[in-house]
Amino acid sequence: MQDLSFSFKNQPVNLGCCEAEVMIYSFTNAYSLDPACTELTVEGSRIRLAAKGLLTHGGQTEATGSAVLTITRQGSRLRIDTRVCIQDASEEIRSVKVKLTGLESGSIINLIDSRPMQVGSAGVILSYPEGWRSLGTPLVIFTQPSGRYLFFRSLDTEVRKKTFAFSEEQSGLCAELIFEENAVRMGSQLTVPAWEIGFVDRPEDIYAEHRKHVEGAYGLKNWEDRTDVPDWARSISLIASIHGQHWTGYIFNDYAGILENIKRLSEKTDPKRILVYLPGWEGRYYWKYGNYGPDERMGGTDGLHRLADEAHKLGVHLMPMYGINIAGIHHPGFMEWGDVSEARSASGNIRRGSVDWDGSRHYDHGSGRTLNPGAPKWRNRLVRQIVALSKEYGFDAAFLDIAAYWENDPNHEVYQGVCDMVSGLHADLDNFLVAGEGWYDALPAAIPLLQSGHTDGYLHWHDDANPEFFNTYARQFAHLCLGDPSRFSTGVHEQGTNPQWRAPLRKGIIPTLTIVDGTLNKAEEQVDRIIADSEEYARCFL
Repeated sequence: MQDLSFSFKNQPVNLGCCEAEVMIYSFTNAYSLDPACTELTVEGSRIRLAAKGLLTHGGQTEATGSAVLTITRQGSRLRIDTRVCIQDASEEIRSVKVKLTGLESGSIINLIDSRPMQVGSAGVILSYPEGWRSLGTPLVIFTQPSGRYLFFRSLDTEVRKKTFAFSEEQSGLCAELIFEENAVRMGSQLTVPAWEIGFVDRPEDIYAEHRKHVEGAYGLKNWEDRTDVPDWARSISLIASIHGQHWTGYIFNDYAGILENIKRLSEKTDPKRILVYLPGWEGRYYWKYGNYGPDERMGGTDGLHRLADEAHKLGVHLMPMYGINIAGIHHPGFMEWGDVSEARSASGNIRRGSVDWDGSRHYDHGSGRTLNPGAPKWRNRLVRQIVALSKEYGFDAAFLDIAAYWENDPNHEVYQGVCDMVSGLHADLDNFLVAGEGWYDALPAAIPLLQSGHTDGYLHWHDDANPEFFNTYARQFAHLCLGDPSRFSTGVHEQGTNPQWRAPLRKGIIPTLTIVDGTLNKAEEQVDRIIADSEEYARCFL
């Protein structure tokens, strides 16, 4: 965590439990409240700090603008409302920070990773929305030596960026609550959605309250009441991830091999309860993203038709994998539909990156670009491909890779793009299931089945922290990086190996089996244990 090398002149306000300050950030500078132009008023349970002038250039220069900070005490809680304005036509307000100092520290717990986290000397930065390792909802809870729990949360009703930064100072815990406006709507004035901090006796109390807030904000529906979960999907008790072709071109299972694995699984358990998830089905994983279709090396059109037809005769359902925001620059017409859809940060920078696909350790594979699903040309292209392939081969579902990816793109809203993409699929495909990777609180409004966890081996988080927050609205299955039970291979995934090969038996997690080349022959006993889990899951939860 990096910081300033000087103290920014500002006007703090004493809240009893801590002191609060406000900072305002444009794309080119930082602003504080000018103490010479600031008035503090206290009326009962309300504190109001109003500034008619700002400071910039590290606090050395006066700037025209205003800010109003209102703190309302509600029992053991504080509600913080902030309005700011910069009177400079060339400036846009990017974000506003409320800094709280002098709090009592403790260990952090949150929904994505319920294992306690220490602030430590380096500090901690947690960001929302981030569906893998950070914050799936803008709520952070601290344990306290007193036995109570200190929480910080945003009461926003939109998917917008919030950053929680914590550090240890001589006066105690320092908490920075930073709100960033939607880049599509940034201007010279900003009303920050309310922050709330307070104390509760049990974390379950604030989880339940915050869950209801999220439910109302995004219109979440109970799992039992969802209309986007087909009847057949409600009977699924086993998801078999049968891996196809790796980025390098290594084939774990061609279409005939996938079908053979399906047949053998169907002999072990009711095939109607099996959903086969197909990563790398289209050929070179990620390399083919953006231009989907059968791969000749894996069996071509005839092989894929045979796979689909025979699987459906058995009663098995098929779910190919598609990249919702990645496409190869080598595909025909990329400049027309891909170049104009590249994802950008709020400052306008193009987001590019990669993983180590071939063991070269350079993380600089330039074959793919990160695209924004909110960009119409890319979204419409992908929807057309998924619809056409689903109709031709009778695919029952679509898995949208990296669905929880979010960026504050100034050109198109990412979350709305995801919702529009899912709506486009349902408009043309009946009895169809949409699944996706990752989780943040608003995502189940569009996607009912989500992969959990990611690359640290700790794959199954929601049930550990607070099951109702997730299970009320959606279901999950083990992440693509789940190891196979024969040699811990993660198949096409970049992690390589993962010794975790079995999901815990819980209501919210559908048992998952990873199959690479030879898995069913080399680990029959372990496979049967997962099959037994799936049958127990059906008895207990379906």
